[in-house]
Amino acid sequence: MIVLGIDTSGYVNAVGVSDGRQVLVDQSFPARTDSLEQIVDNINTTLKKAKLKLKDVEGIGVGLGPGSWTGIKVGVTVGKMLAFSAEKPVCGITTLEALAYTAHSRTKLVCPVISAGVGDAVYAAFYRAGVQKGDFFTGDVNDLAALVKEPVILIGSNIKSYRDILVKQKPTLKNKITIKEALPSGAAVACLAATRLKQGKTEDPLSLTPLYLKESTAKVFVNKYKVKK
Repeated sequence: MIVLGIDTSGYVNAVGVSDGRQVLVDQSFPARTDSLEQIVDNINTTLKKAKLKLKDVEGIGVGLGPGSWTGIKVGVTVGKMLAFSAEKPVCGITTLEALAYTAHSRTKLVCPVISAGVGDAVYAAFYRAGVQKGDFFTGDVNDLAALVKEPVILIGSNIKSYRDILVKQKPTLKNKITIKEALPSGAAVACLAATRLKQGKTEDPLSLTPLYLKESTAKVFVNKYKVKK
């Protein structure tokens, strides 16, 4: 199944194409402006690199965040517009889950971390074999240390600085944390969406909603978007 994946939650516009879980193209473009035109151009460039046209795409995956609120809204709007106008099935994927997917670990606990844009405030979650464990975390990165109970892969942007903070807060974590630097990936969104779309798990394009995490809303969204097996 050919799926187009879009994620505009961060400092890049991430666009990718997959055939099932096989990555065909994965590209990142500077998000200098959060314009619809820019993102549409990025999508066209990516499809051309994959030697595809929009009519060849069988489904669309959209990164829901958390991250830059303005960026996410634009990306979700583009995804909804494409899905509705081209009559393609669409699936929302949280950026945290997509980051965890890029760790390529089926056994070890993975913790994607995304800056909330203020001080050391972050969004995070824990995943094992693609399944979310517990609620989304929203708060100071220092408080994340108390949740790390076993060896974990931290993944995200500027991730070494977060590891340093966690180890300073809780020195016993020094040998339990490995790190992987990664940005949001359109191809990861596409791969995850392909699996769900193949299972018939589509969403109404008009009701697709960005993942806007506050401590009061985190539990609501985890029930809606985590994978159930």
